[in-house]
Amino acid sequence: MTRKYWYVALTIIAVFAILAGGRYVSHTPSTHGPIAAPDGTNGRNGRNGAFHMPTSADKVHMTVHLALPRDSPASPAVLVVRLDIRKGWHVNANPASLPFLIPTVEKVTIAGSPVALDIAYPRGRNSHIVLQGTAIRVYNNGTVLKASLSGQVLDRFKATGSLILRVAVQSCSDKGICLPPATLISSLPYHS
Repeated sequence: MTRKYWYVALTIIAVFAILAGGRYVSHTPSTHGPIAAPDGTNGRNGRNGAFHMPTSADKVHMTVHLALPRDSPASPAVLVVRLDIRKGWHVNANPASLPFLIPTVEKVTIAGSPVALDIAYPRGRNSHIVLQGTAIRVYNNGTVLKASLSGQVLDRFKATGSLILRVAVQSCSDKGICLPPATLISSLPYHS
């Protein structure tokens, strides 16, 4: 099998395992320490036979802050997202190098309504993984995504006091093994 098909096959198997079991523990880890299920078992075997099926959220976390314009009120505010990715892992760049790869995508909602963003996705680095003759571009630990918030969006953010940021990722090891995709979620309060 070519590498492309191994990626696809492994992703399908992982997703099937999650859906077929129905007994898996779900959580959103907040640190880089050992991942613990609610029963404190590090997610291996828990109460009622439950265990944690690894997802991309186990390998990727994010740090978020809002950079407000200081010099010129006409300058846009910038939502800065730093991806904290475990050593030996990466996520696909946006745009993804091939149509079947899952890109990293940032979305924001305010009071439940989607917000249009001007997002500066970095180019990513060459992973040296080649599929279908294409070198795959990825984001590593410390990659920063910047999204400009228009004055209108910033006013909505101020008025409601918070926004919800969602970053969809699929983490893959540097050896080419991918985990099921996950959406990282952060609620950001407005602070002037």
